[in-house]
Amino acid sequence: MERKAGLFSGTALMMLMSFVKPAIGIVLLPLYLTVLSSDEYGLYLILVAVSAIVNIVGTLRINNAMTTFFFDYNHDTELTLKYLRQIFSFSLFMAIACFFFFILFGEWIFELIFSDESITFHPYGLIVVATGVLNACNSVYFIFLKNNKYFFKLSYILLFQILLAVIIQVVLILIFKLGVYGLLLGIMVPSLFTTIYVASRHGGLIEFSLQSKFIVPSLKYSIALIPFLLIYWLTTTGDKIILEKYIDLNAIGQYGLLMTVSGVLFLVGDAVMNGIRPFLYEEFQKGNTQTDFVIKLVKYFMAANLLMSGVILLIGSNIHLITSQINFLHAIPLFVFSTVLVFLRNYLLLFNLQLNYVKSSRTISFYSVVSLVILLTAYHFFVPQYQLNGVFYAGIFAGTLTAFIFYIAAQQKLKIGYLTRDIWLIPIAMFFVCFLIYHYLNIPIPVKGLLYFIISIIAFISVMGRNIFEFLAFIKHKISSIGKA
Repeated sequence: MERKAGLFSGTALMMLMSFVKPAIGIVLLPLYLTVLSSDEYGLYLILVAVSAIVNIVGTLRINNAMTTFFFDYNHDTELTLKYLRQIFSFSLFMAIACFFFFILFGEWIFELIFSDESITFHPYGLIVVATGVLNACNSVYFIFLKNNKYFFKLSYILLFQILLAVIIQVVLILIFKLGVYGLLLGIMVPSLFTTIYVASRHGGLIEFSLQSKFIVPSLKYSIALIPFLLIYWLTTTGDKIILEKYIDLNAIGQYGLLMTVSGVLFLVGDAVMNGIRPFLYEEFQKGNTQTDFVIKLVKYFMAANLLMSGVILLIGSNIHLITSQINFLHAIPLFVFSTVLVFLRNYLLLFNLQLNYVKSSRTISFYSVVSLVILLTAYHFFVPQYQLNGVFYAGIFAGTLTAFIFYIAAQQKLKIGYLTRDIWLIPIAMFFVCFLIYHYLNIPIPVKGLLYFIISIIAFISVMGRNIFEFLAFIKHKISSIGKA
């Protein structure tokens, strides 16, 4: 009998697991920066981006259909398992077809897309293609477990994958000195073992006779989502493939370092949003969009982002403590730019919350396309001239426009009584002072990092005001609620 998780314990478990994988990447960052050159790290990040897009298109993303169509069959256990077998089998067959397609044409595709000769299909591309389609197959079963509330079992599987990946990567990098090849194998092998395990579950999940009544509706649903998934991929991971046309692997490695550390800000922003979303939605249901309580919750979100920005700038300014590679050290001053870029993207968590509440998915999709066009156009104008700096000039320019566009669109659909001071003025003032310090103060970078952190504390206090003690009580309440579950 599978063990089902309760509401609080299940939610807490999934939130924890969503943090573990990125956290492991941060923990292993000193290893990456020690044994890999900036060029090798850039190569690794590009190949991870390739794996991510193969994960989307390799099986036509039919795994997404399990999220919704599962509930059309869950009234009957046998019917639910039948649907699981059908979707998993289709994913596996598509994965095999995709893999053989790349065996035939992968080398030509890589030569067509990439400028740098070190980005080769053999052996790198072959490994990441296999990883991408294996993860797509595994996710079918993972979603099945989520929908059944088997969070504990899912957590065990994910934890096994993560720990095995860490062990393999450490052994292959430190002992066998395999570099990027070892990193990629460390990701693929756990995925392969997981696929073998999943295929053996419930008396075997592979069926050679596929039924259109299960497959066709699921495909119609999943294929329609692919364009929006590609947009998300381009703005989070795939941008490195685009940038390879303009900058070298060394700059991509530096960019990856900056965004990996600064990306923790997004994880924190997302976690805070997950905490306040239910309370905001309850207020919206009552017709309360401009009450003191709504404003207070928005303060929590903004203040957390401001404070975490300072923490990241403090950590980033001391990266020299974990690496001595000169090319990585050259990137340290740019943490101000990368942190601003992620901060701007976190605005979308807030404004998309409004649009999602009123179910304006078309608005989100339309303006997502608009923002992508703005970003790619900005890359074209800024990056060739300013190189790595140009990546951030373009990202901040596009991010600022996108934030204002989504703010206007969200306020038109569901007007919230935002305080201009909290939402715009204090963040602008904080980062303006940070840029002044970055540009004009000729002091050691770690000292600058300390000043950035102090400024973020001032900004945090300015936003929170008298709500600081209530904020701490709110966090304590959430932790105690999870602990009692």
